[in-house]
Amino acid sequence: MKRILTLVMMFAVVSAYAQQQETKADVKYNQYLTNGFWDNWFVGIGGGAQIYFGEHDGKIDFGDRLAPAFDISLGKWITPLFGVRGQFAGIGVKGGMIQNQGNFIDKQYGGCANCYTEKFNMFNIHGDFLWNVSNTIGGYRTDRTWSFIPYAGFGWARSWKEDVNPKFNEVGATIGLINKVRISDAVDFNIEIKTLLVNDRFDGYEVGQGIEELATATVGVTYNFMKRDFAKYVKPVPCDYTPYTSKIADLEKKIVETDNNAKQLENELNAEKAKGPKIITNTEYLAGKMAVWFAINSSKLSDKDLINLGEYAEVIKKSGLTYKISGYADKQTGNKKINKKLSEDRVNRVYDALVNKFGVNPSQLQKIAFGDEQQPFDKAPLNRVVIIE
Repeated sequence: MKRILTLVMMFAVVSAYAQQQETKADVKYNQYLTNGFWDNWFVGIGGGAQIYFGEHDGKIDFGDRLAPAFDISLGKWITPLFGVRGQFAGIGVKGGMIQNQGNFIDKQYGGCANCYTEKFNMFNIHGDFLWNVSNTIGGYRTDRTWSFIPYAGFGWARSWKEDVNPKFNEVGATIGLINKVRISDAVDFNIEIKTLLVNDRFDGYEVGQGIEELATATVGVTYNFMKRDFAKYVKPVPCDYTPYTSKIADLEKKIVETDNNAKQLENELNAEKAKGPKIITNTEYLAGKMAVWFAINSSKLSDKDLINLGEYAEVIKKSGLTYKISGYADKQTGNKKINKKLSEDRVNRVYDALVNKFGVNPSQLQKIAFGDEQQPFDKAPLNRVVIIE
């Protein structure tokens, strides 16, 4: 039976390894970011029974060979698929021997002639490499109810009996399987079976067969410390900066154009400054409107009017421009015929003074008599006027 159990456990490990190789091509599906050192830690405790498979243990009934088992574990998941842990496992072993030859003999066994029972203490402190096959095959899920986790490891195994020498310290190999049932994000229920492979002298009796096995089954709970989950790796998507680079290029182009325009304006300004002051030799004479008022029903110019016309005539002559002489009469007095004639007389009187008295070229003057058809002002005395412009 011990050989069958060993083969079963080894087959579980080999099968798990084969599944890992089959899913290796699906690397992207299982790419997750690793967390910090203090994340994804867990601690577990369990209790159950264990049975030893030595040279003569088959002589003793199976039930009489069952011994209590206890284990406490501390570990960390490095990724959703792989983790490591350390475990302390023990605590007692029962077995069988013939002819009172072993170091850990307890008492004679009644069901067999020359058979004796063995009883001794042991512990196994070992480090294990864990593989979550469920996450490998089905993808990482934090809400998965059941997980299949085989493991393998090595450690230090010690066996002894009170007041008996020698005591044995051996290098042991451990293979096992954890059936993890999720209760909550923080707590899991575990059913664990494992086998310790150790030197055959571990039970106090050596005949040279090499390896003996200690099979253990326990149930227990595990508490998962924060942080408990893993974030999936997301490949960064490169940002498209084309719109921004285009805008920057446009702005840089405008800056260059502005600089060039500024330099051109500066050059033009410097060129103008280099020319020095420009002396204006041509004088342009301009004159505004001039009004000459007359008494009612009169076209006579006063001395004051002639003085003003003389000054204005000088401006007309120097400007070289054409001026219009417009005559008016108020419509509150006289009639249209009289007023028309009166406005003509007033225009002619001003024209004659400018040309004959002050020497204005007749080609620079234009005469218009409006009579009382137009009234440039809103009061009658003001409309008895000649306007030069």
